[in-house]
This record gives sequence, C-alpha cells and structure tokens, in this order.
Amino acid sequence: MTSEEETKIPITTLSRLFQTAVFEHEDSKITQQTLELSSEYLKMFIREAILRANDVRENPKDAINKGDSDALQNQLIGDVLDAQHLEEIAGLLVLDF
Repeated sequence: MTSEEETKIPITTLSRLFQTAVFEHEDSKITQQTLELSSEYLKMFIREAILRANDVRENPKDAINKGDSDALQNQLIGDVLDAQHLEEIAGLLVLDF
C-alpha cells in the first residue's frame, strides 16, 4: 500500500455513510467514480480544516484581540489541536468549500 492509498477515506466507509445518512430511499445508488471523487473532496476538506485550525492555535494574538483569556490559555497548553480550534474556523471553512 502506498502512502497515497493509506490517506484516502475508504470507499466502503463512504458508501455506507451515504446509504445511512444521505439517501432517503434504500434503492438509491452511487457510482464508484462518485465515491472516489467524494473521498478526494473529503480528504482535501479535512486537510484544510487541520491547517486552518493549526494556524489558529499558533497565533494566539487573535484570542488576545478578542479578549478571550480562556482561549489563549488553551492555545498555550501544548501542541494539540482541539475542538475549540476547529470551532473557530468551521464557519468560514464551510463557506469556502
């Protein structure tokens, strides 16, 4: 398995996700090509979310400008991304995609 194959979201997982969460009718189908493109799209979305959240974590001056001392404390604790970092970028990220 190459590193590119390892980083892809499994097609079977995506297929199951579409069947259980998206499709209203059990007889709805999705093509292999669509699943592959969806996998690539989600991979880019996740990568961008991580990069943006990391930027928020590395730049605590934004939290100082907002006067949010709790956010600043959380950002200084270590090299860990948490839900708070993702929450800060979620709105704009979804609009960009």
